Amino acid sequence: MPLSAALARFVDVADLIKSRLHTDEVLRDLCEDYRLARETLTRLRKEKPKNSSRIAEYASLVAETEDEIIRHLLDTEGRKSG
Repeated sequence: MPLSAALARFVDVADLIKSRLHTDEVLRDLCEDYRLARETLTRLRKEKPKNSSRIAEYASLVAETEDEIIRHLLDTEGRKSG
């Protein structure tokens, strides 16, 4: 489920994410991208031998996607109240 990784990471705004998931396609895509990046990062960290550059690449991708999710939530929340 694309949502589970995002909900686990963003516990404080989990209800907001859940409430928007059915109507916000961008948020759904971001959550799916986040899940895939986290799964890949987890797999890469378990591989032997470790590929440090790929691990760093996916760690960065995970962090960037987290930032995108938060920015998207803040942006759409701001448009609602503005």
